[in-house]
Amino acid sequence: MAEVLEKGHPVAAEEDVLRALTSDTWDGTRFSSQTFKGANTSVSRLAIYSVRQHWRIFRRSGGVERPPKRTLLKIGQINVARMADIGAAHDVPVDLTVESDPLDWNDAHAIIPQDIKRGLANKLRDALDIHSESAR
Repeated sequence: MAEVLEKGHPVAAEEDVLRALTSDTWDGTRFSSQTFKGANTSVSRLAIYSVRQHWRIFRRSGGVERPPKRTLLKIGQINVARMADIGAAHDVPVDLTVESDPLDWNDAHAIIPQDIKRGLANKLRDALDIHSESAR
């Protein structure tokens, strides 16, 4: 297990981060740009907890689920360096970074602090490796 970083500390480019993919961003065919759109997008460091552990963390009280309106459907995974490359290659380049932001209920929590617009959000969404709970 990697070390828990202090709030605001940059997450290494070699790390992968996970994004909870929830029912409120699912249109029945695909996840919307809301998956990554906006500033301070929450992600979680795979170096701290496994994908299997993240299913439990995301579902615990105070986590990402807010039944019945928002349930955890999938977990998306992306490498920090790959995400930065996608941002740099975007029509209007964006210097994407990930910063540690531990929470009481998730030591692995981190954020993407930049304000991500819809076009770039869609590119990031499309680059995710998707984990299903049954495949854990």
